[in-house]
Amino acid sequence: MKVIILGNAGAGKSTLARKLIASQPAARLSLDEVAFQGGTERRPLQESVEDVRRWISEQDSWIIEGCYADILEPVLACADELIFLNPGVVACLAHCRSRPWEPEKFSSRQEQDANLDNLLQWVGTYDTRADEYGLARHRALYESFAGKKRELCHPELYASTRCSVFIATSLDGLIARNDGSIDWLERANAAVPASEDCGYADYMQTVDAIVMGRATFDKVLSFPDWPYGNLPVHVLSTTLRCRPSGVPDSVQVLHATPHEVVERAAAAGHRHLYIDGGRTIQGFLRAGLITELTITIIPILLGSGLRLFGDLPADTDLRLLSSKAFPFGFVQSHYAVCQKA
Repeated sequence: MKVIILGNAGAGKSTLARKLIASQPAARLSLDEVAFQGGTERRPLQESVEDVRRWISEQDSWIIEGCYADILEPVLACADELIFLNPGVVACLAHCRSRPWEPEKFSSRQEQDANLDNLLQWVGTYDTRADEYGLARHRALYESFAGKKRELCHPELYASTRCSVFIATSLDGLIARNDGSIDWLERANAAVPASEDCGYADYMQTVDAIVMGRATFDKVLSFPDWPYGNLPVHVLSTTLRCRPSGVPDSVQVLHATPHEVVERAAAAGHRHLYIDGGRTIQGFLRAGLITELTITIIPILLGSGLRLFGDLPADTDLRLLSSKAFPFGFVQSHYAVCQKA
């Protein structure tokens, strides 16, 4: 990961950087650390650029965040991805007013508060400034970048959208046989009383949209009836180009990364995404986007098949929220995914 996050003060650059690092460990550099030599006096530009180049050369994986287009332009080609946070001046001003104390920038909360009026005035001119901190320079930098890039206009919504999992597995952690069959699960469900859904209906009441992969979508299409009503369903696929005929208009086919999916969902006002399907769940876990897991263990050993979990960039700590044993042998555990500091 070699990512540059660009935007106005208060756009949410540091928040997004921490969120990305939680999913994939990386070094982080705030350009405030290299831009000034004390107080409000800027260092010579070339010195700042050389410090950034030196820092980049020492890192395998990194995130740089800041509003300094003049420092970023010479090192832009080093990045694999550029993220431009552009939530608008009103949102940036609100974020600045609610900022916690930033000890890396100010020696005390009182010093930070004393600087607030100047900061708000400066942030408020973002759209009209022609300097290296303004929208015009940031837009030009974004347009000039030839690599992967995305502009987030709703970073606050993006950060508040949560992704969860509600799924059943065998005791040995498998969600299907090698051929995708879930006959074992259907057989187990046949022993469950008709009045018992193991909390599924209550869970679905909280869901705004569903995200699944192509394999899961194909399995759902094999059911006698479409099970999701008008609930929005995002199908992630690199091979499916459009919605199949006969499928509800609420289904959308996407070729997007987990972060891009969350961004789109947030912009649409979706606050809770149900992530379904082994590969899709694994991708969202690797991206650090899953916040809760509800796993119902079926008392069967399959020996081989499709696993729920795959490789992760680092250990993922879980906190048990609740556990329930059902009289028909199912055991359901509800976990929170612990976010790294």
